[in-house]
Amino acid sequence: MSWRKNLLLTTGLALALASCQAPDRVGSIGFFNNDGPREYRVAAAMPTGQQAPPPYGYIGFCIRNPDECAGGTDAPQKMELTPARWAELAEVNDWVNRTIPQVDDMVLYQRAEWWAIADERGGDCEDLALLKRKLLIERGWSPDQLLLAVVREWNGDGHAVLLVKTDRGEFVLDNKNWEIVAWNDAPYQWIKRQSRERPFVWVNLDQKTFRSIAQTDFPPLGETAPFLAALERNMPADLRPGIAEGQTASREALKEEPTAALALN
Repeated sequence: MSWRKNLLLTTGLALALASCQAPDRVGSIGFFNNDGPREYRVAAAMPTGQQAPPPYGYIGFCIRNPDECAGGTDAPQKMELTPARWAELAEVNDWVNRTIPQVDDMVLYQRAEWWAIADERGGDCEDLALLKRKLLIERGWSPDQLLLAVVREWNGDGHAVLLVKTDRGEFVLDNKNWEIVAWNDAPYQWIKRQSRERPFVWVNLDQKTFRSIAQTDFPPLGETAPFLAALERNMPADLRPGIAEGQTASREALKEEPTAALALN
């Protein structure tokens, strides 16, 4: 099956529950101090499977912000995690978690699963992850090193975090846990994340449902995301209701459970 058919067929599927997989578990690390690197353990690489449907809210975000979902690379590189880069991760993670209020989508936008880069008004988990991604890109990190991921919490609630790929492992920037930890030290069931090669392609992280490991069937670089191309092809801009105002879909069309964090009282 071609990448186009595979991705288009899977975008309508619901988000599946997953079981937490953490082979070769390592501890969380804070391996830098003022004198340089201390003893550390490198996190095992996160296994990825076949392409998975992008979260419904992410598709809406791409429709409103196509430049945020464009690009990609055929040769992703891991960031060298120097003391300065580690400090950037900690600074951005702490600043967003401390400064930006956690507010539910229904409070801000009167709808569920409305993905947006958080601003001073606040945002929920994926909005804060998008803001952290933006701030790190502004500091020189490559988009293919900063991957949005969807997880399940211990109680079954959906949640979203930012995964950071480095030469010393993959680490989690989270609004619920301010400590930056290795991916397999986070208390979550991993469901899916963005691919490194194309930001609009998502890959399965639930090893119980892996059908394949190799991820070689990606659209050519520079090609528009299939769901955006289908929208442009089938509905002229002047006939797309509400898209100019950021309204991409009704709540009734939602196929996935919200990943938002609870609003603060």
